[in-house]
Amino acid sequence: MKPLSQIRLLTLLVLMLASACSSTQTSQEAAAIASSNVSIVYLYRTHDSSGGAVGVDIKDNGIDIGTLQDGTYFIYHANPGQHVFTATTDTSSTQNLTLQVGATYYVRASVVRSQDLFQPSLAVVYYLQGQAAVQNLNRLNYHE
Repeated sequence: MKPLSQIRLLTLLVLMLASACSSTQTSQEAAAIASSNVSIVYLYRTHDSSGGAVGVDIKDNGIDIGTLQDGTYFIYHANPGQHVFTATTDTSSTQNLTLQVGATYYVRASVVRSQDLFQPSLAVVYYLQGQAAVQNLNRLNYHE
């Protein structure tokens, strides 16, 4: 085989490997969810969150669905309709969200220290903002 052909073959193999390791799984998951009767909720906590050593327990309508440590996220598949997400550390915070069939949502958890308490908060963020944020976080595998 000629050196130029070997380089082309090697380049093709590298491109195939790179595309297999990219966010294709997320795209496939999104496509599967879009064709089903559920919604996707990405719950995440960035690396720079204050109170990094404190875990944030997350509930959906009172049911435990996971715990976010600093720099982590998980994907939650939920039925459409009204949901009350609760973040709990020393205190609690809630975020009401009406989920649509096949839609994807990003919810950022954060913690602020106030006096001797770590107070959590949840915020729904724009799709592109959330998508960019989870790229650099460690994925937790709850409910999958």
